[in-house]
Amino acid sequence: MSLSLKPFRLYRPVYAIGRHYSEEDKTRYQILEAGQKPKLVHGKPYAEWRKPWIQRDGEFRSKLSVFVEKNPSPDILRFMSQLPNLSTKSIKNWWLDMKELQDIENQKYLPKRVATLGSNLAAAHFFTYRNCAIRLKDSKEWISGDATTLNLPDRYVNGYFIEAVDCSNFLHGGIRYEGLQNLSNLSYLRWLSLKNNKLVDVWGLDRVAGQNGDSLEFLDISGINLCVGCVFALVKMRSLKYVVLTDPGDNLNLQAAISMLEQERPDLLINAI
Repeated sequence: MSLSLKPFRLYRPVYAIGRHYSEEDKTRYQILEAGQKPKLVHGKPYAEWRKPWIQRDGEFRSKLSVFVEKNPSPDILRFMSQLPNLSTKSIKNWWLDMKELQDIENQKYLPKRVATLGSNLAAAHFFTYRNCAIRLKDSKEWISGDATTLNLPDRYVNGYFIEAVDCSNFLHGGIRYEGLQNLSNLSYLRWLSLKNNKLVDVWGLDRVAGQNGDSLEFLDISGINLCVGCVFALVKMRSLKYVVLTDPGDNLNLQAAISMLEQERPDLLINAI
């Protein structure tokens, strides 16, 4: 038996290699190359004036504009970069800061929600989902309870006009300055209770005065972070007829401010409890 020394070749099989990208598998580069799809609200193109200025036609757009919307806010980056030290106190403070930041983000005004539901229904969703109660115009019943069983409309429906909002049981420590913006454009709002919301201060009341000062008739601010500036903010609410606030006690500055309010607005009934 003889061995054959004839050289032989190894042939590597060749396969056709192809790539298929589904909508879910597309990379960020491919999504950016395809361009942004036109946004529709109720089947109609999104209004030009509702778009952020960086997305409007004719506006200058540089390469640095990718940082406008893609990256998180500086506050989030700052909190995430502050890793807690290995001590109980520092970990606790870091965790409280993160919870506060989360609460602020959760209470922020969402233009997309208002564009879909309208100002009144958007406010109804915001407040009832946070254990508050609302009352509609020409109605005596308060809407409150379990958010999963309220069955509020998920799109704009005409006829929902909020007349009263009770925030005395607001979740997670009370409503904040950011959350008060959800009261904007409520033209029929006449009754508002911010009772025991200790996070409401002069800045929050000044926002309420600017947004709802022309329609608000009753306001309960007992238990808030009351100061002289809060009393001066009440002067801007020209339609206000009745206000409930915490008794100033021995605070001479608050007493003087309330006296000035009574002189400026003799038609306003003030109840200090």
